[in-house]
Amino acid sequence: MPGETPKTNSAISTLESAIQRYTHALTKLEDTSSSGSIPLWQIYLFKWAVKSQSYSLMRYVSSKVGSSRSPSKEIVLEVLTARDTVQAELTNQSQIPTGSLIKVNDLDNRLKQETNKITTVVDLTEWHSILNPKVDAWWWFFKPPKHRWDYLDWLWKILTVVFLTSSLSLTVDIYSRFLTGEPNIVRAFVTATQSVLTLLAGRSALTKAGQDSIKRALTRLNIPQYFWAEVSCGIAFSILLISVTFRLSLPQIAIFYKNRGDQYTSNNPPQYPAAISSYKRALVLNPYDVEPHHQLGRIYEKLQDKEKAIAEYKIALQGDFYYSYNNLGRIYIIEKNYDQASSLLLTGLNLNENDEVRYYLLKNLGWARLKQNRYAEAKTYLQEAITLDKQKAAAYCLLAQVLEKAGEKNTAIIMKNWRYCFIYGSSYDIDEDKWIDQARQRLDTGLNK
Repeated sequence: MPGETPKTNSAISTLESAIQRYTHALTKLEDTSSSGSIPLWQIYLFKWAVKSQSYSLMRYVSSKVGSSRSPSKEIVLEVLTARDTVQAELTNQSQIPTGSLIKVNDLDNRLKQETNKITTVVDLTEWHSILNPKVDAWWWFFKPPKHRWDYLDWLWKILTVVFLTSSLSLTVDIYSRFLTGEPNIVRAFVTATQSVLTLLAGRSALTKAGQDSIKRALTRLNIPQYFWAEVSCGIAFSILLISVTFRLSLPQIAIFYKNRGDQYTSNNPPQYPAAISSYKRALVLNPYDVEPHHQLGRIYEKLQDKEKAIAEYKIALQGDFYYSYNNLGRIYIIEKNYDQASSLLLTGLNLNENDEVRYYLLKNLGWARLKQNRYAEAKTYLQEAITLDKQKAAAYCLLAQVLEKAGEKNTAIIMKNWRYCFIYGSSYDIDEDKWIDQARQRLDTGLNK
C-alpha cells in the first residue's frame, strides 16, 4: 500500500499475530461447556451413529464431546491476556487497518457472549490486585449474570442486619445482668462466648474487611456466589438463635445461683454476704422468681435488719410466696402491730394448703390473737397447729400461755403444754429460747408445789 513503510508493515504483522492468538484462545473457550454437561444433540447423534454403525460420525461426535469440558482458569486467563495484547498493539498502531478493527470487534462480541462461562469459573476481582487492569479494559470487569437467587439478596441483607442487631441487643442485656456482683466462671463463660460470637458476626457482616473475609471463606468452601447472601443471613440467624437460647436459659442459671445461696445459708457458720450476693444475682437473671426475695428477707431478719427484711418479704408477697406471709406476720407481731399481723396471716392461711406452712401460720396467728387478748381464737388456732405437727415446741409454749391468760383451772393441761414446750424447744430459735426459760420456771414452780 502507498505510504506504508517496513516499520508499519511489521507493526501490522504483530497486530495480526496478536489477533490470531486472541482468536485461538477464544475458540478454545467457546469449545468448552459452561456446565460441563454434554448437549442433547450430541447424545442423540452419537446414539444414531452407534445404531447405524457410522464410525466416522462416532469419531466426530466423540471429538465434540471431548471438547465440551468446563473451561479452566488457564483458558480464561489466556483469553483475557490475549485481549490485553491486542489492545496494546492497537495502541501502538499509528494506522489501524479497517479489517483488523472489524476482526477485533467481532471477536469482542464473541467474548462478551462467554461472560457466563468466565464469571462462573473465576472471580475477576481476585485478579485485579495482581494485574491491576485499566478501567477501560472492560474484559477484566465482566459481571456475572444475575442468578434467580440474587433477586432476593436485598431481603437477606436486611434480615442479616436485623438478626445481628437483635443479637447485639440481647448480648448487651445478658452482659448487663452478669456485670453486677463478684466475678465467677459462669459469668465469664456466658458473657465471653456471647460477646465474641456477636461481635465476630457483626464485624464480618457490617464491615468491608469482614465481608471480604466471608467472601474468601465462602469461595474456599466452593459455595456459589448467588448463595452468599443467604449463607450470611443463615450465619446471622444462627448467632441470633444462640443469643435467644442464652437469654431463655437465664432462669435456669438463676436457679443455680439460688441453690448456691441456699448452700451458703445452710453452712455452719452461715455465709450471709455470699448468700446475699447469690440471691441478688438470681433476681437479676430472673426477676419473676420471688423466692430469692423471701430468702433475702430471712437473712436480713437474722441480721436484725428488719426494714430490709420487711421490704423483701413484701416483694415476695406480690408473687404469693406463702412462706413470706408467715415471716412478715411474725415481724409485725414482734413490732406489736398485731392487727396487721393477723390480717396478713389469715390471708396466707386461706391461700396455703401445705401442712408445714400452715403450722407456722396457725402458730403465729395464735400468737397474734394472744397479744390481742382474744384467747378463744388463739386456743383454736394453736390446737389446730399442734394437730398438724405434734413435735414442734412453739405451739405448745404459746398454748400454755393462752390457757394461763384465759384462767384455765385444769393446771395439768397447762403443765402438759409447758412440758412439751420444754422438751421440744430449741435454744437456737430466738422465740423458743425465751419460752423454754419460761417453761422451766413454770415446771419448777409446779414441782415445788
